[in-house]
Amino acid sequence: MSHHKLQIAGLDHTTMPPMTVYNPYDRQPVATVDTTDWTGADHALTEATRAFSKRENWLTVPERIDILQNTQDLMLERAETLAKLIATEGGKPLTDARIETTRAIEGVGLAVMALKSLKGEVIPMGSNAASLDHFAYTRHEPCGVVLAYSAFNHPLNLIVHQAIPAVAAGCPFIVKPAEATPLSCITLVGILREAGLPNPWGQ
Repeated sequence: MSHHKLQIAGLDHTTMPPMTVYNPYDRQPVATVDTTDWTGADHALTEATRAFSKRENWLTVPERIDILQNTQDLMLERAETLAKLIATEGGKPLTDARIETTRAIEGVGLAVMALKSLKGEVIPMGSNAASLDHFAYTRHEPCGVVLAYSAFNHPLNLIVHQAIPAVAAGCPFIVKPAEATPLSCITLVGILREAGLPNPWGQ
Protein backbone atom coordinates (compact mmCIF):
# COMPACT_ATOMS: atom_id res chain seq x y z
CA MET A 1 0.00 0.00 0.00
CA SER A 2 1.47 3.33 -1.05
CA HIS A 3 1.79 6.45 1.08
CA HIS A 4 1.55 10.02 -0.21
CA LYS A 5 3.22 12.89 1.63
CA LEU A 6 2.12 16.50 1.73
CA GLN A 7 2.81 18.53 -1.39
CA ILE A 8 2.96 21.86 0.41
CA ALA A 9 6.08 23.89 -0.33
CA GLY A 10 8.44 23.89 2.65
CA LEU A 11 6.18 21.69 4.78
CA ASP A 12 7.07 18.00 4.68
CA HIS A 13 5.47 16.84 7.93
CA THR A 14 2.25 17.25 9.86
CA THR A 15 0.85 16.43 13.28
CA MET A 16 -2.45 15.37 11.74
CA PRO A 17 -3.17 11.63 11.31
CA PRO A 18 -2.94 10.22 7.76
CA MET A 19 -6.10 9.34 5.87
CA THR A 20 -6.72 5.93 4.33
CA VAL A 21 -8.17 5.70 0.82
CA TYR A 22 -10.39 2.67 0.15
CA ASN A 23 -11.44 1.00 -3.05
CA PRO A 24 -15.24 1.47 -3.05
CA TYR A 25 -15.75 -1.85 -4.84
CA ASP A 26 -14.31 -4.15 -2.17
CA ARG A 27 -13.51 -1.62 0.60
CA GLN A 28 -9.87 -2.70 0.59
CA PRO A 29 -7.32 -0.02 1.55
CA VAL A 30 -5.50 1.43 -1.46
CA ALA A 31 -3.18 4.06 0.00
CA THR A 32 -2.62 6.44 2.88
CA VAL A 33 -2.39 10.19 2.46
CA ASP A 34 -0.93 12.79 4.81
CA THR A 35 -3.41 15.44 5.92
CA THR A 36 -3.04 18.88 7.44
CA ASP A 37 -5.10 21.48 9.26
CA TRP A 38 -5.49 25.24 8.85
CA THR A 39 -1.82 25.68 9.75
CA GLY A 40 -0.79 23.77 6.65
CA ALA A 41 -3.38 25.56 4.52
CA ASP A 42 -2.11 28.95 5.70
CA HIS A 43 1.46 27.86 5.00
CA ALA A 44 0.55 26.86 1.44
CA LEU A 45 -1.20 30.17 0.85
CA THR A 46 1.74 32.12 2.27
CA GLU A 47 4.23 30.30 0.07
CA ALA A 48 2.12 30.72 -3.07
CA THR A 49 1.48 34.41 -2.35
CA ARG A 50 5.17 35.02 -1.68
CA ALA A 51 6.14 33.38 -4.96
CA PHE A 52 3.59 35.38 -6.93
CA SER A 53 4.38 38.71 -5.25
CA LYS A 54 7.80 38.90 -6.92
CA ARG A 55 7.31 39.65 -10.59
CA GLU A 56 10.71 38.19 -11.44
CA ASN A 57 9.34 34.81 -10.28
CA TRP A 58 6.50 34.81 -12.79
CA LEU A 59 6.62 32.03 -15.34
CA THR A 60 7.03 33.23 -18.90
CA VAL A 61 4.74 31.98 -21.64
CA PRO A 62 7.49 29.75 -23.15
CA GLU A 63 8.15 28.28 -19.70
CA ARG A 64 4.45 27.56 -19.20
CA ILE A 65 4.21 25.95 -22.64
CA ASP A 66 7.19 23.72 -21.87
CA ILE A 67 5.76 22.67 -18.49
CA LEU A 68 2.36 21.85 -19.94
CA GLN A 69 3.79 20.04 -22.97
CA ASN A 70 6.01 17.98 -20.65
CA THR A 71 2.95 17.29 -18.49
CA GLN A 72 0.96 16.06 -21.47
CA ASP A 73 3.85 13.85 -22.59
CA LEU A 74 4.17 12.28 -19.12
CA MET A 75 0.43 11.72 -18.90
CA LEU A 76 0.42 10.04 -22.31
CA GLU A 77 3.24 7.72 -21.19
CA ARG A 78 1.32 6.85 -18.01
CA ALA A 79 -2.21 6.88 -19.40
CA GLU A 80 -3.02 3.30 -18.45
CA THR A 81 -1.60 3.77 -14.95
CA LEU A 82 -3.70 6.92 -14.50
CA ALA A 83 -6.82 5.12 -15.71
CA LYS A 84 -6.25 2.25 -13.29
CA LEU A 85 -5.74 4.74 -10.46
CA ILE A 86 -9.08 6.40 -11.26
CA ALA A 87 -10.79 3.01 -11.32
CA THR A 88 -9.15 1.83 -8.12
CA GLU A 89 -9.86 4.84 -5.93
CA GLY A 90 -13.25 5.76 -7.39
CA GLY A 91 -14.76 2.43 -8.39
CA LYS A 92 -15.29 3.62 -11.95
CA PRO A 93 -15.27 0.97 -14.71
CA LEU A 94 -11.85 0.85 -16.35
CA THR A 95 -13.35 1.65 -19.76
CA ASP A 96 -14.81 4.88 -18.37
CA ALA A 97 -11.60 5.64 -16.50
CA ARG A 98 -9.65 5.41 -19.75
CA ILE A 99 -12.07 7.85 -21.37
CA GLU A 100 -11.62 10.25 -18.47
CA THR A 101 -7.84 9.98 -18.77
CA THR A 102 -7.98 10.73 -22.49
CA ARG A 103 -10.14 13.79 -21.84
CA ALA A 104 -7.74 14.99 -19.15
CA ILE A 105 -4.74 14.66 -21.47
CA GLU A 106 -6.64 16.50 -24.19
CA GLY A 107 -7.39 19.26 -21.68
CA VAL A 108 -3.68 19.82 -21.10
CA GLY A 109 -3.14 19.96 -24.86
CA LEU A 110 -5.88 22.57 -25.24
CA ALA A 111 -4.11 24.77 -22.68
CA VAL A 112 -0.90 24.55 -24.73
CA MET A 113 -2.82 25.52 -27.87
CA ALA A 114 -4.43 28.46 -26.06
CA LEU A 115 -1.05 29.75 -24.89
CA LYS A 116 0.40 29.51 -28.39
CA SER A 117 -2.46 31.65 -29.76
CA LEU A 118 -2.47 34.13 -26.86
CA LYS A 119 -2.83 37.74 -28.00
CA GLY A 120 -3.94 41.09 -26.73
CA GLU A 121 -5.98 43.83 -28.41
CA VAL A 122 -4.89 47.09 -29.99
CA ILE A 123 -6.85 50.07 -28.67
CA PRO A 124 -7.58 52.91 -31.14
CA MET A 125 -5.74 56.16 -30.30
CA GLY A 126 -5.24 59.53 -31.96
CA SER A 127 -8.79 60.76 -31.48
CA ASN A 128 -7.61 63.83 -29.59
CA ALA A 129 -4.48 65.92 -29.22
CA ALA A 130 -3.32 64.09 -26.09
CA SER A 131 -3.36 60.67 -27.79
CA LEU A 132 -2.06 61.75 -31.16
CA ASP A 133 0.86 59.57 -32.37
CA HIS A 134 0.33 57.22 -29.42
CA PHE A 135 -0.86 53.62 -29.38
CA ALA A 136 -2.18 51.33 -26.67
CA TYR A 137 -2.69 47.60 -26.38
CA THR A 138 -3.84 45.03 -23.84
CA ARG A 139 -1.85 42.05 -22.61
CA HIS A 140 -2.77 39.07 -20.47
CA GLU A 141 -1.15 38.76 -17.05
CA PRO A 142 -1.74 36.39 -14.12
CA CYS A 143 -4.09 37.71 -11.45
CA GLY A 144 -2.99 35.80 -8.33
CA VAL A 145 -3.26 32.55 -6.40
CA VAL A 146 -5.93 30.06 -7.48
CA LEU A 147 -7.68 27.72 -5.03
CA ALA A 148 -8.92 24.52 -6.68
CA TYR A 149 -11.27 21.86 -5.27
CA SER A 150 -10.99 18.36 -6.69
CA ALA A 151 -14.26 16.50 -7.30
CA PHE A 152 -14.70 12.83 -6.36
CA ASN A 153 -16.60 11.66 -9.44
CA HIS A 154 -14.01 12.68 -12.07
CA PRO A 155 -10.89 12.90 -9.91
CA LEU A 156 -8.42 13.51 -12.75
CA ASN A 157 -10.32 15.33 -15.48
CA LEU A 158 -12.06 17.87 -13.26
CA ILE A 159 -8.88 18.92 -11.46
CA VAL A 160 -7.24 19.28 -14.88
CA HIS A 161 -10.00 21.79 -15.66
CA GLN A 162 -8.90 23.89 -12.67
CA ALA A 163 -5.17 23.40 -12.17
CA ILE A 164 -4.07 23.40 -15.82
CA PRO A 165 -5.73 26.75 -16.72
CA ALA A 166 -4.08 28.22 -13.61
CA VAL A 167 -0.67 27.06 -14.84
CA ALA A 168 -1.44 28.32 -18.34
CA ALA A 169 -2.39 31.73 -16.94
CA GLY A 170 0.76 31.85 -14.81
CA CYS A 171 -1.07 31.67 -11.49
CA PRO A 172 0.11 29.59 -8.52
CA PHE A 173 -2.56 27.10 -7.43
CA ILE A 174 -3.43 25.25 -4.23
CA VAL A 175 -5.50 22.07 -4.49
CA LYS A 176 -7.89 20.63 -1.94
CA PRO A 177 -8.25 16.97 -3.07
CA ALA A 178 -11.54 15.15 -2.70
CA GLU A 179 -11.34 13.01 0.42
CA ALA A 180 -12.87 9.99 -1.31
CA THR A 181 -10.57 10.12 -4.36
CA PRO A 182 -7.44 12.18 -3.65
CA LEU A 183 -4.87 10.02 -5.43
CA SER A 184 -5.47 11.16 -9.02
CA CYS A 185 -5.27 14.77 -7.92
CA ILE A 186 -2.07 14.20 -5.94
CA THR A 187 -0.59 12.36 -8.90
CA LEU A 188 -1.37 15.22 -11.28
CA VAL A 189 0.39 17.73 -9.02
CA GLY A 190 3.37 15.38 -8.87
CA ILE A 191 3.45 15.11 -12.66
CA LEU A 192 3.32 18.90 -13.02
CA ARG A 193 6.28 19.25 -10.70
CA GLU A 194 8.15 16.53 -12.56
CA ALA A 195 7.39 18.46 -15.77
CA GLY A 196 9.11 21.55 -14.35
CA LEU A 197 6.50 23.45 -12.35
CA PRO A 198 8.25 25.15 -9.40
CA ASN A 199 7.14 23.88 -6.00
CA PRO A 200 5.19 26.93 -4.70
CA TRP A 201 3.30 27.23 -8.00
CA GLY A 202 1.49 23.92 -7.56
CA GLN A 203 0.58 22.59 -4.10
